[in-house]
Amino acid sequence: PTCFEDIIAGVALYRPGPMEYIDDYIRGKHDPGSIKYLTPELESILSSTYGVIVYQEQVMQIVQKLAGFSMGRADLIRKAMGKKKQDIMDQEAPRFIYGDKELKIDGCVNRGIPEETAKQIWEQMVDFAKYAFNKSHAAAYAAILHRERVEPDSQCRNGQPRGRAV
Repeated sequence: PTCFEDIIAGVALYRPGPMEYIDDYIRGKHDPGSIKYLTPELESILSSTYGVIVYQEQVMQIVQKLAGFSMGRADLIRKAMGKKKQDIMDQEAPRFIYGDKELKIDGCVNRGIPEETAKQIWEQMVDFAKYAFNKSHAAAYAAILHRERVEPDSQCRNGQPRGRAV
């Protein structure tokens, strides 16, 4: 890691599901030319993580920007991911890809994203969702890691040695 953001991403990626994208993250960090987005709309959401979905918040942004989900509906996806509710994820897949007029969701296809691309993006999000982390949780763990491992010989506020993490 060359910055604190890398530590945060490392914490979020080192979990079943997201772990399969660690090599892509590292490759993108060291060779930005290797980053490939399934659709240009993903670049503004995934550029800070080298083209890889790392955080639950990115999934929320993807469903909002690509398919037209409301913030509330995007949060439903986040909650379903966090609670591993596959039935909800399965219900939302066609809405993401094709939309839902009744719910006023455009869907990716109606926004010009090819059906196969939308399906690929959804599958990546489902894989990621198995053990997805939100960024604030990853940042909290990264801060502890940084404090205990990167600065192990520093002292606590009371002047006592901090000690090493076990």
